[in-house]
Amino acid sequence: MRGLAELAMRGPKQAMILAIVFACIPMLFWVSAAIISLVVLRRGAAEGLKLLSWAALPGIAWAAMGQFSTIIGLTTTVTLALILRQTVSWQKTLLALLPAGALIALVLAQLAPQQITLISDLVMTFIRDYVQQAGQSTDDLVVGLRPLVEYGVIGVVAWFNLVSCILGLVLARSWQSHLYNPGGFREEFHRIRLPLTVAMGLLAFTLVGATIAPFLLVVVPAATLPLLVAGLAMIHGLVGMRQLGSFWLVGFYILLIFVTQLAYPVIVLTACLDSLYDFRARAANRLHQG
Repeated sequence: MRGLAELAMRGPKQAMILAIVFACIPMLFWVSAAIISLVVLRRGAAEGLKLLSWAALPGIAWAAMGQFSTIIGLTTTVTLALILRQTVSWQKTLLALLPAGALIALVLAQLAPQQITLISDLVMTFIRDYVQQAGQSTDDLVVGLRPLVEYGVIGVVAWFNLVSCILGLVLARSWQSHLYNPGGFREEFHRIRLPLTVAMGLLAFTLVGATIAPFLLVVVPAATLPLLVAGLAMIHGLVGMRQLGSFWLVGFYILLIFVTQLAYPVIVLTACLDSLYDFRARAANRLHQG
């Protein structure tokens, strides 16, 4: 992957060709987004946006065929890269995921209602079958749950789009570090920690946001992402301090994939506790005293 970054940074023509090629492949659009974000982070907004205008052409073509992830991923990732370049703050960049998630949810609701309806129907069928097996009536349940299911589906789809955007931005930042500041991204990522008020606000919104207004369910998954990234940064930081090696991180991510439903909320809650207790600072003090 580093060779890809080196090729992209040889000149605007090489970057444009690579960005367009990867944007033409739906499953690899995040690589195109990473290439454009690398240009933004290294060479500035003007050159990056010029590159985005070319890479967006395949995204627009895919959108015309009903596939919106490419154009959403490209524009959102580049926007996050612009914020990161301007603020030089991962905390502020991660908070931008909330309005980005809301905007993506709105776009999906307006432009992809058939896909949302199809997924919602599948979820409702699963719920209906489960309730019928329990011997209960499903008529009232379908009427009451249908709007919540649709909001939830929109939120989850927006969440998946945002995850690909974060991956693209992280890849771009790591490329920049490898090429121009070796080791810089590792130190930068290990220091990510949300302020206590922000972390608790995100946690409170995640827990009670949908009870205040059901439509807020479309943003709740996005609100967990800053906490997730902060939790992952904390784990990477502690592993790095203890010099435990990559084996522990590989095992952790395998565990995260296979027990996501359990591990995800644990990481989110741990990120909140880290905002309160700063586990990395405590670990550093213990290592220094030891």
